[in-house]
Amino acid sequence: MTLALTDIAGHGRLLPDSKRINKLLFGAWYEEDIYDNFCAAIPAAMRTFRWRIPAAMRARNLIFVHVPRAAGTSITRALYGEGCIHHHSMRYYRALDPGFARRAGSFALLRDPIERFASAYAFVRAGGTAVSRLSTVFLRQTEDIASVDDYLAFLEGRGPLDLDFVMRPQSWFVCDPRTGEPLVKDLFLLGEDSAALAAYLAPQKIGPLPRINRAPRAALVLTARQRRRIERFYADDFALIESMRRAKPMRDLFRSAAIAAE
Repeated sequence: MTLALTDIAGHGRLLPDSKRINKLLFGAWYEEDIYDNFCAAIPAAMRTFRWRIPAAMRARNLIFVHVPRAAGTSITRALYGEGCIHHHSMRYYRALDPGFARRAGSFALLRDPIERFASAYAFVRAGGTAVSRLSTVFLRQTEDIASVDDYLAFLEGRGPLDLDFVMRPQSWFVCDPRTGEPLVKDLFLLGEDSAALAAYLAPQKIGPLPRINRAPRAALVLTARQRRRIERFYADDFALIESMRRAKPMRDLFRSAAIAAE
């Protein structure tokens, strides 16, 4: 593989693109994916990296699994500050410190798959937002995408580790890949569980959450065929969110009972 070189500060010094080095050495573009692979391959050894769990996360005794394009940047910054914006899966936290993962609360915010697809498509076409830019590797790979069908073809030809985080299924971040069962303790749906999420976060005393990483976009009109392709590609997400919606009346009942008992 030929490594792309980047000019540093205009002084003529060249350094290899770090993500291409990651791919060459570890088979993954992103640092998060390198650790995620090690979680599956050598889980016991991963415990030596427990120091990587942010101190702010330990202080709150709360793990937030950041699923991109679902208001996660706003929550992450409110809970942990600006230095903790990563896209680690729940598998990562469980591997690094199983005891902490058992004791701590854990949650994620998910999004209707069609809405998230539209948001991710706009993000990719724009090269990111002012807050979060699409990485150079994926800017190059997606520069010829000019339509929804182009974008779908790009997704369909790749596995999760060959996609940017905004493109991956939400289930990849929060579920056991073998069983499909959620690994986080609480899941919320963006736009549908606002009151429940506010009540859940109230003990953290972080106040109203601003939306700070929106991708400006026009309404996306999809054909029936495009919707079917989205449903096939994100089938696990549709199934996960449908199960959440079915369980919502019982979940709300339990939460109401818990509040009444306090």
